[in-house]
Amino acid sequence: MLAASLITIFGCGETTLQSDQLVRKWEMGTIMQNGQDVSDQHNPENNRWIELKADGTFVSDGDPYGRNTGKWSYDETTSELFLDSDAGEGDDSYWTISSTGDQLVLKGARSEFTREFSMVWKK
Repeated sequence: MLAASLITIFGCGETTLQSDQLVRKWEMGTIMQNGQDVSDQHNPENNRWIELKADGTFVSDGDPYGRNTGKWSYDETTSELFLDSDAGEGDDSYWTISSTGDQLVLKGARSEFTREFSMVWKK
């Protein structure tokens, strides 16, 4: 079902629009790890957010991890969002993205650790 959703969302002509729609501030919603809701652990104060800027940089903040900055890019071929953190290579991550209305669904990609996670970001 997810594969069908990704094909529908990233089908003919929509990837450029999707890339443009990434530029904004997003509030973190649900966080899942291996199918279990871990939102209370990873967003205990319900105040985490990320802002993807048009110049290819990002800023994120909120408890319990605090402020982070870096660069972001979106690969239209793989539908992957790459977050290149200024905190170092160990904090970099790849996410396959899809959109449902005013939300983004991010599924961890490439590394064994991030593959355990999926997140929902809200406008």
